[in-house]
Amino acid sequence: MMDGVAVFAGGFASQPLAFAHLLDACDGGGLALDFDHVEVICGGNSLPRLTHAFGNDTARAIQSAQGGDTTLILIFPEALIPGARLFPDTPHLRPLGRFATPYPRRRA
Repeated sequence: MMDGVAVFAGGFASQPLAFAHLLDACDGGGLALDFDHVEVICGGNSLPRLTHAFGNDTARAIQSAQGGDTTLILIFPEALIPGARLFPDTPHLRPLGRFATPYPRRRA
Protein backbone atom coordinates (compact mmCIF):
# COMPACT_ATOMS: atom_id res chain seq x y z
CA MET A 1 0.00 0.00 0.00
CA MET A 2 1.32 3.45 -0.87
CA ASP A 3 2.02 6.08 1.75
CA GLY A 4 -0.14 9.19 1.68
CA VAL A 5 -2.69 10.45 -0.78
CA ALA A 6 -1.35 10.89 -4.32
CA VAL A 7 -2.56 14.22 -5.68
CA PHE A 8 -2.61 15.09 -9.39
CA ALA A 9 -3.62 18.34 -11.11
CA GLY A 10 -5.00 18.80 -14.61
CA GLY A 11 -7.74 20.42 -16.60
CA PHE A 12 -10.96 18.53 -17.24
CA ALA A 13 -14.39 19.94 -18.05
CA SER A 14 -16.16 17.46 -15.77
CA GLN A 15 -15.66 14.67 -13.25
CA PRO A 16 -16.75 11.98 -15.77
CA LEU A 17 -14.04 13.14 -18.20
CA ALA A 18 -11.42 13.00 -15.43
CA PHE A 19 -12.50 9.47 -14.47
CA ALA A 20 -12.45 8.44 -18.15
CA HIS A 21 -8.88 9.70 -18.41
CA LEU A 22 -7.90 7.74 -15.30
CA LEU A 23 -9.45 4.58 -16.80
CA ASP A 24 -7.45 5.12 -19.99
CA ALA A 25 -4.26 5.73 -18.00
CA CYS A 26 -4.83 2.55 -16.00
CA ASP A 27 -5.61 0.45 -19.08
CA GLY A 28 -2.57 1.80 -20.93
CA GLY A 29 -0.27 1.04 -18.03
CA GLY A 30 -1.75 -2.28 -16.98
CA LEU A 31 -2.82 -0.75 -13.67
CA ALA A 32 -5.86 -1.23 -11.50
CA LEU A 33 -7.53 1.31 -9.23
CA ASP A 34 -10.53 0.95 -6.95
CA PHE A 35 -12.38 4.11 -7.95
CA ASP A 36 -14.34 4.10 -4.70
CA HIS A 37 -11.16 5.56 -3.20
CA VAL A 38 -10.49 8.22 -5.83
CA GLU A 39 -11.86 11.75 -5.52
CA VAL A 40 -12.09 14.26 -8.34
CA ILE A 41 -12.42 17.95 -7.48
CA CYS A 42 -13.38 19.71 -10.68
CA GLY A 43 -13.72 23.48 -11.04
CA GLY A 44 -14.64 26.00 -8.38
CA ASN A 45 -13.01 26.44 -5.02
CA SER A 46 -11.17 23.24 -4.05
CA LEU A 47 -10.19 24.48 -0.58
CA PRO A 48 -13.23 23.22 1.40
CA ARG A 49 -12.89 19.66 0.07
CA LEU A 50 -9.12 19.68 0.48
CA THR A 51 -9.41 20.97 4.05
CA HIS A 52 -11.87 18.17 4.81
CA ALA A 53 -9.29 15.60 3.66
CA PHE A 54 -6.00 17.16 4.78
CA GLY A 55 -6.49 19.99 7.26
CA ASN A 56 -5.80 23.69 6.65
CA ASP A 57 -2.04 23.89 6.04
CA THR A 58 -1.75 20.96 3.65
CA ALA A 59 -4.94 21.99 1.84
CA ARG A 60 -3.53 25.45 1.20
CA ALA A 61 -0.21 24.00 -0.01
CA ILE A 62 -2.03 21.70 -2.47
CA GLN A 63 -4.24 24.53 -3.70
CA SER A 64 -1.16 26.68 -4.25
CA ALA A 65 0.60 23.90 -6.18
CA GLN A 66 -2.56 23.44 -8.27
CA GLY A 67 -1.78 26.71 -10.03
CA GLY A 68 -4.05 27.32 -13.01
CA ASP A 69 -5.23 23.72 -13.28
CA THR A 70 -8.99 23.33 -12.82
CA THR A 71 -9.07 19.73 -11.59
CA LEU A 72 -7.52 17.86 -8.68
CA ILE A 73 -7.51 14.09 -8.43
CA LEU A 74 -6.93 12.51 -5.02
CA ILE A 75 -5.93 8.85 -5.06
CA PHE A 76 -6.16 7.44 -1.56
CA PRO A 77 -3.94 4.47 -0.58
CA GLU A 78 -6.93 2.12 -0.53
CA ALA A 79 -7.44 2.75 -4.27
CA LEU A 80 -4.44 0.66 -5.27
CA ILE A 81 -5.21 -2.98 -5.83
CA PRO A 82 -2.59 -5.04 -3.90
CA GLY A 83 0.60 -5.27 -5.93
CA ALA A 84 -0.36 -2.44 -8.28
CA ARG A 85 1.73 0.66 -8.80
CA LEU A 86 0.58 4.19 -9.54
CA PHE A 87 1.31 5.94 -12.83
CA PRO A 88 3.76 8.84 -12.35
CA ASP A 89 1.85 11.26 -14.60
CA THR A 90 0.01 11.42 -17.91
CA PRO A 91 -0.09 13.98 -20.72
CA HIS A 92 -3.12 15.56 -18.98
CA LEU A 93 -2.17 15.15 -15.32
CA ARG A 94 0.84 16.27 -13.35
CA PRO A 95 1.69 14.84 -9.95
CA LEU A 96 1.71 17.31 -7.08
CA GLY A 97 3.03 14.76 -4.60
CA ARG A 98 1.84 12.51 -1.82
CA PHE A 99 0.31 14.05 1.25
CA ALA A 100 -0.56 12.60 4.64
CA THR A 101 -4.13 12.90 5.79
CA PRO A 102 -4.82 13.17 9.52
CA TYR A 103 -8.39 11.94 9.13
CA PRO A 104 -9.42 8.30 8.86
CA ARG A 105 -11.49 7.45 5.79
CA ARG A 106 -14.79 5.68 6.10
CA ARG A 107 -15.05 2.45 4.17
CA ALA A 108 -17.58 2.42 1.34
